[in-house]
Amino acid sequence: MDLFQLTYFIEVAHKKSFTKASKALHISQPSISKGIKALEEHWNVRLFDRKGKNVELTERGSYLLPRIEELIKNFTRLNEEMESPHFLNAGKLAIGIPPMIASSFISPFISHFITSYPNIELELTEVGSQDVISAIDEGLIQTGFVALPIATEMPYDFFIFTKESLEVVLWPNHPLAGKTSLTLEDIKEEPLVYYPKSFSLNSYIRSFYQQIMAHPKIVCQSSNWDLLVEMVGSHLGIALLPQSICKRIPDGKAVHIPLTDPEIYWTLAMIWKSKGFLSHPARTWVQSFKDYFKDTHL
Repeated sequence: MDLFQLTYFIEVAHKKSFTKASKALHISQPSISKGIKALEEHWNVRLFDRKGKNVELTERGSYLLPRIEELIKNFTRLNEEMESPHFLNAGKLAIGIPPMIASSFISPFISHFITSYPNIELELTEVGSQDVISAIDEGLIQTGFVALPIATEMPYDFFIFTKESLEVVLWPNHPLAGKTSLTLEDIKEEPLVYYPKSFSLNSYIRSFYQQIMAHPKIVCQSSNWDLLVEMVGSHLGIALLPQSICKRIPDGKAVHIPLTDPEIYWTLAMIWKSKGFLSHPARTWVQSFKDYFKDTHL
């Protein structure tokens, strides 16, 4: 039994003629007769009574007709849905976003994406870069955003969308506030308001301290840009923040000075597994993000 045979059955039932069904379907009459016979043998029933050139449904045929019509209707609808972009671009998509990245870069794109693909429901998980990697490895999310570099043995693809220097943020009357540039040697003894362990910047900045045989003197940690600036303004410690965040600091709250030796960069990338399954909504998200940032950063 196959869908063609069921279609033959419906057409013969409505036309009450093998000949008319043959013309309507553009199928040879012997093929239709063979298909109907195959159905009758499959179910071990007689579907039609032959009356001259015309045929009439048997009692069993009358019982089957509406059910087979509903079956064909549902299959046709399913086939149309599967071939429709609306069907493919629908469903839930979980994305991992570090809080520090979300507010600065991703929010405008999320608005653009939701407008473009209203049938994809986004579930945003705000965690640090290392937790984004863990969530992808465990299959909890399919793609996310990280600050590079990251430590992982899994095969990943990256799309780097911004790279900017870190600057030294101090309170306005700090002894170093009048400098035009600073080195890590200049600030190595300064108390530091810092990033949580789950953030890539935590271990990344430490590696530069190690190069000058020093350790960061961490007084507190936060994943919130504004809170870090507030803590600097309260003289708790200095901070190392990306340029884009420094530009948002209100006048008089703190000053920011370029760190020139060494230059430490905040490199942001979208990440997803290079091998294995990636759902259609996830592929749509990845490609849309690439297109968006190529267009907006020309």
